[in-house]
Amino acid sequence: MRRELERVARLRDDPLQLPSAYAAKPAVFPTLSLGDGARSPIRFPLSPKTVATARRSRQGLCEGVLAALGLDTVTIRAARSAAKRNGTDLLAEIVAGGAADAQTVAAAMAEALDVPFDGIAPGNRIIGAERCKTVALPRLVKTCDDELRTKLFLLPKLEGLDRTADFLWRRPEVKDRARVTTEADVKSAMARQSERQRLDAAVLSLAAEQPRQSARTVLEAGQAIGLMLAFGLLLLALFSAPGATVAILHPLAGVLFAACLTIRLAAAISRQPPPADAYASSRSDEPPPLYSVLVALYHEAAMVDRLVRALSKLDWPVSRIEIKLICEGDDAATIRAVERAIAGHPQFEVVVIPACEPRTKPKALNYALPLTAGEFLVLYDAEDEPDPGQLREAFGRFRQGPANLVCLQAPLVVRNGANNWLAGIFALEYAALFRRLLPWLSGHGFPVPLGGTSNHFVRSRLIEIGGWDSHNVTEDADLGMRFYRAGYRVETLSSPTMEDAPERWAVWHRQRTRWTKGWAQTWLVHMRQPGILRRQIGLRNFLVFQLLFVGMLASALAHPVFLALAILLLASFATNGISSAYQGLVFALDLFNAVGGYAAFIALSIGALDARERGVLVKYYPLLYLYWLLIAVAALRALGQLVSAPHQWEKTPHDIRSRADPGDARYRLEPHFGED
Repeated sequence: MRRELERVARLRDDPLQLPSAYAAKPAVFPTLSLGDGARSPIRFPLSPKTVATARRSRQGLCEGVLAALGLDTVTIRAARSAAKRNGTDLLAEIVAGGAADAQTVAAAMAEALDVPFDGIAPGNRIIGAERCKTVALPRLVKTCDDELRTKLFLLPKLEGLDRTADFLWRRPEVKDRARVTTEADVKSAMARQSERQRLDAAVLSLAAEQPRQSARTVLEAGQAIGLMLAFGLLLLALFSAPGATVAILHPLAGVLFAACLTIRLAAAISRQPPPADAYASSRSDEPPPLYSVLVALYHEAAMVDRLVRALSKLDWPVSRIEIKLICEGDDAATIRAVERAIAGHPQFEVVVIPACEPRTKPKALNYALPLTAGEFLVLYDAEDEPDPGQLREAFGRFRQGPANLVCLQAPLVVRNGANNWLAGIFALEYAALFRRLLPWLSGHGFPVPLGGTSNHFVRSRLIEIGGWDSHNVTEDADLGMRFYRAGYRVETLSSPTMEDAPERWAVWHRQRTRWTKGWAQTWLVHMRQPGILRRQIGLRNFLVFQLLFVGMLASALAHPVFLALAILLLASFATNGISSAYQGLVFALDLFNAVGGYAAFIALSIGALDARERGVLVKYYPLLYLYWLLIAVAALRALGQLVSAPHQWEKTPHDIRSRADPGDARYRLEPHFGED
């Protein structure tokens, strides 16, 4: 028997997972008598404490731990069923169901195994941590301290406790160094160990390995020379022949703007495809994969409770989702609010970034990305309330979609549009963009500029593409273009995410400045090598890219201009009549641009609204030109910042600071006495 035991011991390549050769020969191992005829699956003599635990359970260490935890048979049966359904294990489902917390279960397992329950000390290093980045979390972690003393931290499964005990009995030198800990503790230790590396990578991001794809350098030398030359020639032409120059530039600008409008008009008159089945999946019996959720928070203490409640409603198994709330290290108020809100929610975790520049959302996301492990990953913002079925729809679409489908954009729906006119037109903008224009672009295979939230990614592809550009203040639009250039598809979902629009002009103005500046950054980055861009995406899509980005930037300034020109020409015609066909054509072009932009906006937005939204939002259409005038003011400020502060991230507050009613109870920060 000794030779047989030694042969089996040599087959154990994983000390916490019994090899098949062991399971195939149960008869050659003696069982441990528990009295009264009961027999335990424990096959070796163990410590008195372990034997006592096993005798209490009468079935084995797993049942002994469950009994020690005081779990009833209904809870245990439900956890076993969930583990089978979700492809997890008993421990994960017990913790996910709230029957016991991970530390309590780990401490009970440590007592059953007769080893200490401990955590990895901050000064200890995990040996071979680099190899753990591409595989699942290891169940045995070896650490070393400054005096070269080693410890072995175990993450045993409840179902495998007997086999773990067998291994520890056969290897007393291992048992002397063994400790039981939790997955959260191992993740925390690995995060501490990689902190400096992740921070450096997050700060540099694309600028380190793909500098020409990063907005860290806003204008390359060739671009700067070209723009200065063009501007100089324009000034020279205006001074030398102002009339002829204006006569040429006016219709050219009108034609360009009209071409930009055609995209929106085409999307407005196109037939909307039927909504996809939100719960479609090509393999209904497939266990749900791990889903990662990232939310970057900065000075958002008032929003944390609402956010945690909203994300807790996501229709996805708690054992198969990880939600990481990312906070800046010097934002103590938000960190405290997060820690309070996520207590008792095992799927949540706070990630704290050491305070440093640039203070941008993409830097925060890049810092946390290496800590995620999900097959899929989604971003949300502090004020978001996603449809509970959104992850289900995204999962089904990814499984049924083409192999190059890499991202799904959920529609963003503004829920406070009825509060004032600024939020109301913002709601109309979002309806036109996310429910009509982006689905139309996706359906025709055109480039899709992403929104800043509710983007669902195939995580491995996101890592492959280099994550986000930490220096681009609209990292979402840039990422959509980089995906497209790499040959990947971006599509849209039907399950919405509810958001709040700014209700105060000052907040809206800073946000719109950042967006316009970021779109300019993105256009400049991707136009550094226009010939390569055209070859990568094709001529048709190259032209669409120009119309989308140049059109957005130009329209910010051009709407009021073309309206003013049309009014002036109309007044001139009323007095003097039309002097030439050229003058009539220019007037028609100006009128088309002034009226066509308005018509395209109404057609796009009203077709996306439901009956309730129409009842409260259509009254804001007459104020659209005033709204565009405000956009023009923000665009001029954005052009100035593009030179003076290109990477400045003007944070948009989502709490009471952005609300028109300072007494709005939904955004109050309730006090927590005696906790700080």
